[in-house]
Amino acid sequence: MDNRREIMVGIDFSNASLSALRLSMDIANRTNSNIKMVWVETVEKDPADAENILKEFCTSFKRVIGEKEISYMIVKGRKVHSTLAKLINKEKPYLVLIGTNGNSGYDERFAGANAYKTIADSKVPILSIRENFNFNKPLDSIILPIDSTEETRQKVPWTIDFARMFPGTTIHILGLLSYSSKAMRDTVTNYVESVEDLLRKKGLKYTSTIKDSDNVTLTTLDYAKEINADMIVIMTEQEKTLSNMLFLGPYAQQMINLSPYPVLTIAPKQVGGYTI
Repeated sequence: MDNRREIMVGIDFSNASLSALRLSMDIANRTNSNIKMVWVETVEKDPADAENILKEFCTSFKRVIGEKEISYMIVKGRKVHSTLAKLINKEKPYLVLIGTNGNSGYDERFAGANAYKTIADSKVPILSIRENFNFNKPLDSIILPIDSTEETRQKVPWTIDFARMFPGTTIHILGLLSYSSKAMRDTVTNYVESVEDLLRKKGLKYTSTIKDSDNVTLTTLDYAKEINADMIVIMTEQEKTLSNMLFLGPYAQQMINLSPYPVLTIAPKQVGGYTI
């Protein structure tokens, strides 16, 4: 019996989803996981053609992952995002990867609608990848935003998992202050210090900084550009600010739409989730 964990990859045959598939193979090799590709049937592609392509993927990529399994699944559903999210929550894979299209990170057909809605409904961590992901650069810089919400540290264990997958990674703790009250500053400072303490005990490299922010998404992305980040780890919701809510929508949706970097999104109280 195969006891390996499973990585699920949402496939829509776009370049972005193929980038997600390619990255999933690297992660599968590092975690000894199987891969399952999932296509939600749509009118844009003939099911027989789609199945032939998926079979070809299984054959051609098998040599990349060795003894681990790569399989596919075709599912039917009225809406792509709800069908995929329902399957994710039923099968509870270790990790899900999906592609996001468009130069700005916002594509009306998939990234702006299906990707975000799938992430919002998923109880399993989802890593979203742009089609122009740079496979030549090692993953050595992860941003871990920390705010004053009670759930914010639930993403720490997953950040640690990725840091261990890619040896030499530095975790950049980013404390975010969207209000200037002393109570909030003390809360964020305490959370940052608790994360620092854990990372020290785990022997992982880290830096930490605390920034005032009118919009936590834009502050995080500015910092990511400053340090040449490779990935950002977020919750589906984080500190709410007036700027966030009035102009750019929910935090996770902003990040998926605007980030040029891969985004790992963790749902509060996710399946298998825990805090520190």
